[in-house]
Amino acid sequence: MKNLGSVLPARLDTKGVIAAYARIAPVYDLWGRWTESRAHDLCLQWLDLADVNRVLDVATGTGALLEKVMAASPGVTGIGADLSPHMLGRAAARFRSERHRYSLITADARQLPIRSGSIDLVLNGYMFDLLPESEFAAVLAEFSRVLSPSGQLGLINMTVPDKVVERVWETLYRIRPAWLGGCRGVRMADHLAAAGFELQHHGRVTQLAFPSEVLVARRSDRPAGSESLPRKRSARL
Repeated sequence: MKNLGSVLPARLDTKGVIAAYARIAPVYDLWGRWTESRAHDLCLQWLDLADVNRVLDVATGTGALLEKVMAASPGVTGIGADLSPHMLGRAAARFRSERHRYSLITADARQLPIRSGSIDLVLNGYMFDLLPESEFAAVLAEFSRVLSPSGQLGLINMTVPDKVVERVWETLYRIRPAWLGGCRGVRMADHLAAAGFELQHHGRVTQLAFPSEVLVARRSDRPAGSESLPRKRSARL
């Protein structure tokens, strides 16, 4: 197995995260337009939606990424899951006119109330950057469980800075993690390989000096911990 590297420790527990997003929810869509929208667009560009019928968006937040996927594929039905009732309330308002195509649930990514093998695409945006690294494997195993054979995973997270200007966000996290909703930079490619996913696309996007990592992978039947297939495409924007 490759060295999974090290990142700053997660500093907010579940209660702390829920409290942080209760404060952030009213302005989160504005934050997302400034710092996350390009990462969403790159993920959407790389997803193969041709055979996708059922989408699960874990940590859906206000539903911005799920909305883009549903708009791109009108036949898709979506499930948005989140721990924050305030963020789910924003998502409900976003999808008010599409009630026949979506449902929202309060759920923890570590134990999803979803039938095994029933999801064609799992989306997950800016959640692993909240979690301790010790929990990554269990959450990825849960994603694999709910995915259909060869189902897709679209993953976006804050990543570690590689330019001086990007370090401002890490500095804010060190001072007070709640200012960033508990997010700090992580790297997920090797964790996906260790969990048995085949990484197809991997890129890095910066927006207002906020660094995001975008990954698209497929569930694989090969044993977890074995090497993944060569990635097809990478990008730095």
